[in-house]
Amino acid sequence: MTRRPHRLHALLGSLLLLSSCALLSQPGGPQLENPELDELSGLASSLAMPGLLWGHNDSGDSPRLFRIGPRGEDHGFVPVKGAVAIDWEDIASFRWQGEPALLIGDVGDNHARREHVTLYAVRDPGAQGEPTLLWTLDFQYPDGPRDCEAVAVDPVENAVILISKREHPQHLYRLPLPKLPPRPGSMAVAEALGPITTLPRSSFADWFETPLYSEFDGPTALDIDAAGRFAVVVTYKDAFLYPRREGQSWKDAFAATPTLIRLPHLRQTEAGAISSDGRTLTVSGEGVHMAIAQVPLPR
Repeated sequence: MTRRPHRLHALLGSLLLLSSCALLSQPGGPQLENPELDELSGLASSLAMPGLLWGHNDSGDSPRLFRIGPRGEDHGFVPVKGAVAIDWEDIASFRWQGEPALLIGDVGDNHARREHVTLYAVRDPGAQGEPTLLWTLDFQYPDGPRDCEAVAVDPVENAVILISKREHPQHLYRLPLPKLPPRPGSMAVAEALGPITTLPRSSFADWFETPLYSEFDGPTALDIDAAGRFAVVVTYKDAFLYPRREGQSWKDAFAATPTLIRLPHLRQTEAGAISSDGRTLTVSGEGVHMAIAQVPLPR
């Protein structure tokens, strides 16, 4: 007798999940054209070619980057020679020594078992050519392994900002950008900036309404605008904008209540990129021919 309600809830949850999958898989908007981009996990706006997006797959793919148009157009892919793809989770555009570059975060660690994780910096070739590996940075967290899917570059502090995922509250970390390529075999340690208590946690009501989004809550992407004025944290359901005053630390910026940005209902939103002019957020996620959407950001 005591088990029937549990079976009923499980059945109801399964029906809701199936109906959500059916709803979210309906065509009717821009989609990722390249069928090989079937597990999109990171997006970045190119600084070398306005309007061009760079993307990559999650774990299981070779080390390569995809050129993507703003409406999901397929512009091919290029290998990243000298890099290894264990669990690429995010990518960010930045400038290194004055030139457009891309930072690839091989920082996924679902079970928190990796002894260290890796950042790859490559030259942004724009619409032509291949990315050249600029440097590799291996690093550890000061408080043990962490899963992370949210990586961005702050152009003001010239630092890498990271947010952990599979814990509540999430934690904020910082790594200075190398001024010169790190020595082979060297190991950096990220600076712990403290917990982030302003990101909401999925409730039972969220799961009941949209079980697909709430099954694994937490940050799935992070981006900082080209002027370092604000950061956007992407989750499976919504995004959150954190403005930063001049001279303010990211620790203090993330302590303030963010602006909620409603995202379209995508299936497993895993990637987000702020446009070069800071006006829109492009989001997409995992799945063959996944929808891609541009969301206006608050001015």
